[in-house]
Amino acid sequence: MILTSLPFLLFCIVVLITYFIVPKKIQWIILSVSSLFFLFYNNFTIETLCQAIIVLFASYASALAIDKSKGKEKKKHLLIGIAAILGLLIYLKYTNLFLTTFNYYLKFFNVQYRFEMVYRNSLIGISYYSLIMISYLIDVYRETCKPQKNILKLALFMSYFPILTSGPFIRYNDIKDDLYGEHKFNYDRMCSGLVRVLWGLFKILVISQRLGYFVDTVYSNLLVYNGFYIIIAMSFFTLQLYTNFSGSIDIIMGITEIIGIKLPENFKLPFFSKTITEFWRKWHITLGAWLKDYIFYPLQKSDIMQKLNTRFKKSFGKKVGKKMTLYLSMLIMWCLIGIWHGGAYTYIIGSGILQFIFIFLEDILSPISKKINKKLGIKTDTFGYKFYQIIRTFTLFSFAMIFFRADGVRRALSIIKNMFVWNPYILVDRNSLFLAGLDRWDFEVLILSLIVLFTVELLSRKCDIREKLFSQNIVFRWTILYLLIFSIIIFGCYGPGYDATTFIYRQF
Repeated sequence: MILTSLPFLLFCIVVLITYFIVPKKIQWIILSVSSLFFLFYNNFTIETLCQAIIVLFASYASALAIDKSKGKEKKKHLLIGIAAILGLLIYLKYTNLFLTTFNYYLKFFNVQYRFEMVYRNSLIGISYYSLIMISYLIDVYRETCKPQKNILKLALFMSYFPILTSGPFIRYNDIKDDLYGEHKFNYDRMCSGLVRVLWGLFKILVISQRLGYFVDTVYSNLLVYNGFYIIIAMSFFTLQLYTNFSGSIDIIMGITEIIGIKLPENFKLPFFSKTITEFWRKWHITLGAWLKDYIFYPLQKSDIMQKLNTRFKKSFGKKVGKKMTLYLSMLIMWCLIGIWHGGAYTYIIGSGILQFIFIFLEDILSPISKKINKKLGIKTDTFGYKFYQIIRTFTLFSFAMIFFRADGVRRALSIIKNMFVWNPYILVDRNSLFLAGLDRWDFEVLILSLIVLFTVELLSRKCDIREKLFSQNIVFRWTILYLLIFSIIIFGCYGPGYDATTFIYRQF
């Protein structure tokens, strides 16, 4: 059941109607049953049922045991719970990564034996709800929240249906009151939520799917498309990823807003960032915050890092030594971000190691850059310089996403190699661009839609767009809404060659 599909739309309508007509005391039960139905809708087997039971019961039992224990016993129950959840996740998602690595070294040492790849059935959103439940156990251990004693309520927290496809990451303390609370139907809230859903559909169906068609055409035929085409496809994939991911988040946020549940924002205008560091503070915000709170900071405070910090300071001085442990913790965190995205080296490189390298270089080269700018008299507070920084950040991120998009590391390197193979004919024949999957009409729709997208995002820096829209007179308000609705209906990609049900982040 995909976010842009008719079954999902009907499912949401039924859930919302039922939610608001039943007695308020049992509203959470409607959400719980609906979420469990959604969880198993596409892939219900004994195997997937066991997966959900393991995660749920491990979380439930461990949290209660942690709450009743002290000292080493308390930590023991935490580690048991995390090991059960994490062990299942690794078994389901990363077995083939290990097998691929073993096979590589067997081949390297001329050993003939090869491990066969294995394929496991896993539930939708397993990466999301696994980390959510791990953070829940850690919060109980830290005594920042009390364990949930009602296992059905805990099941709702684990499987709340809108977030299973794309997030955002939720934390028990932040959402429990809204999730289990009583909500009255609110007309204004419904209108506001529906506008956000429509905006998400516009991003996905009108923009993301068109971009994806061009990217698929270029990347699937490198013998025909190279140089200029690859640079365009590289940029288009970044925009495709953003409109696909943020569009799905808009749909999710709109649905939960109608219910009355507030979720944390996951994007904050990332393409206006001037550095990769700033970019990742505004892209997939909840994942970054989760990793900082539950991986990076604990790692920095760990005994191992403290000992390394002492050694580095003695060997390299206080300033450099402190930086070295910081960079080591960052490298571990970024590798984990890459691993979380999928069991392939392309994810580890594209969304992990390369991002760390860019941030590392930004940090160590920043003083040099400031000196050069000062010596050359370059004004850094001008629009031109800030625009250059934005383009640089976009280009670096887009380059890293070549690995994220490619089927394998070799394929990614082949794409990069072909990027530097130029056909001068393309530069003089403007029509050649319209032979790579999108015709002139599609390009015109795409460019106009991107202008609308970035105009709205620029305006949203100054005010709440939906609030501003609803404060206008009824004629103007409904004109904008009808334009949005008919843009989705008329310009949305539904025909042959397009797959409007593909969500890039669904696999994670």
